[in-house]
Amino acid sequence: MQNNSVQSQIIIRLIFCAICWIFFVILFLRTAWLCDDAYISFRTVDNAVNGYGLRWNINERVQAYTHPLWLFLHIPFYALTREMFLTGIFISFSVSLLTIILLTLGIARNIPQVLIATSILGFSRAFVDYSSSGLENPMSHLLLLIFMMLFLTQKFDLKNLFILSFIASLATLNRQDCVLLYFPPLVYAWWKTQNKKQGFILLCLGFIPLVLWELFSIIYYGFPFPNTAYAKLGTGLWKSDLLKQGLWYYAFSWKRDFITLLVLFLSFFIPFYQKQKEIWACIAGIFLYCLYILWIGGDFMGGRFFSVPLLLATIIITRYSKLDQFKKGIPAVLIFLTTSLIQPNIPILTNSSFGKDLSEFKDDHGIGDERMFYFQVASLAHWETNKPMPCNAFAEQGRQYRRANKKITKSHGSVGYRGFFAGPVAHIIDYYALSDPLLARMPAIWRPSWRIGHFARYIPEGYIDSAGGDENKIKDTKTAEFFDHLKIITRAPLFTFERWRDIIKMNLGMYDHLIDKDRYQFPNLKKMSYQELKERIASNETAKIVVPKYGLEIQFNEKKKDKYFTIELDSFDTFIILFFNGNNWIARKWIQKEAEPDNKEIKPYTTHKIKVPFTTRWKGYTAIRIFTYPGDADSTMRDIQFN
Repeated sequence: MQNNSVQSQIIIRLIFCAICWIFFVILFLRTAWLCDDAYISFRTVDNAVNGYGLRWNINERVQAYTHPLWLFLHIPFYALTREMFLTGIFISFSVSLLTIILLTLGIARNIPQVLIATSILGFSRAFVDYSSSGLENPMSHLLLLIFMMLFLTQKFDLKNLFILSFIASLATLNRQDCVLLYFPPLVYAWWKTQNKKQGFILLCLGFIPLVLWELFSIIYYGFPFPNTAYAKLGTGLWKSDLLKQGLWYYAFSWKRDFITLLVLFLSFFIPFYQKQKEIWACIAGIFLYCLYILWIGGDFMGGRFFSVPLLLATIIITRYSKLDQFKKGIPAVLIFLTTSLIQPNIPILTNSSFGKDLSEFKDDHGIGDERMFYFQVASLAHWETNKPMPCNAFAEQGRQYRRANKKITKSHGSVGYRGFFAGPVAHIIDYYALSDPLLARMPAIWRPSWRIGHFARYIPEGYIDSAGGDENKIKDTKTAEFFDHLKIITRAPLFTFERWRDIIKMNLGMYDHLIDKDRYQFPNLKKMSYQELKERIASNETAKIVVPKYGLEIQFNEKKKDKYFTIELDSFDTFIILFFNGNNWIARKWIQKEAEPDNKEIKPYTTHKIKVPFTTRWKGYTAIRIFTYPGDADSTMRDIQFN
């Protein structure tokens, strides 16, 4: 009788699990999509399958992807199908469904826990949206789940420590910043082993896949990190600006995906009423990753970075929240479902009309609902036989390049769809620098208004003619010299003395002085001396000094330390003033435009008294640069006076 009862419970649980699996299958089929950024990696897949190597443009070795493991998974499938849209969705679907199956069978111990996990992940926009998309999130989810299934057994012997380390290595190979989630649990597992010395050795040996990849990356590409990493290091933004942007990234999910942040928040309380010390290690990983999201300013894809820590938080809540009885579990499920239902655009309710109205796609801080933006042109819901997918203007332009079948060099921003469909005949320069080796090592153009993840570079004169060919036609001689060294690394035979000399020097920054960072960070900057400006004003009392959208620099013949100065600016515009000591940007001031009065006209110009920051006065400033905000049009000023 007892055996029959146990068997009945197992059967009932399997039925509930199967229902949850079906729910996720339906959910995936309704929401599956592929974003433009995924096709940046897919172009490398296409080139590799067609014999051109792991390259973005076939004439240079550049790592334009951040997830080697995810990329390698696509290569054999694409080699068989030679079709990327359905292949990419199939791979994401298979990996994501395997994650859900393992979660419900390997983490959840009973029906209430299955329902809790399903109610969280099935209604989290972060998890659902990036269980497809073509990005590496599904593999990150699966590896984390496998890691936790072993970690939660608490069998911290040497064998399991090596396996845990090996899984963490694969996860880092899939996306390098995921190491933050794994680091505290790995340290805990190592500390629990009896032989610390052998444990440390095995811990290091587990990371052999990552070490081997880094060696390959240096040999093949000439650099240890993806090209995207170098592109994102050159933004020139102040850390305070990135931290504010990171807060806005959290705010975006707070407004549109509250359940995700709620679960992350609730997971922090679990260790306080559970005695298991391993939970603290997991929470430390979540905390580190959440701080990292804040530190880097988040992303322009709303929710993308939250999906992996959310899964870890869900595992902790599912296993340790003491909601394993129906009396406690069902109310918790109802709370999660209610929280989800009050959110906009619930994933399961997505239909073919989703994304037709893009008026709320993006917030005021550049963070967007990427699935909404691409759903009409690159989703499974809109796939039809013989219909080219994706089917937007970016993809069609790439197809036009391929149909032209001639060697061309083009510069674009959104390069994923374009680059993939253009094929190997087109050399595509990404002016956001994600796939371009030269632009990635140049500073981003400074603009008063910017969007995270979209930092354009100024393309040096002659570079477009140089990039797609063999001749260096860059006009700036120092930049041309830098490009010559870079070409040796990315285009010359792998094993030559000259190439390895340049690899060492380039990675040590010994060629950085060849890039005039100020020139490229502030291109087309109009410059005049303070004396010249005053002479122009003195000769004509009604003179207007144009403040171009690319900025106006006023240079002083000596280092100033004035506490105040007055400046007369257009009343209808907002301005930003940057203080410089040489080429070093040391402070800034915002000048807001005048508010519209009720009963009288605004004067065309307003005089502002500017207090110079103390540290700026102490260091001294040799120039100020004036920009309009958001920086899309010219403005004017009429005078400036120093005390």
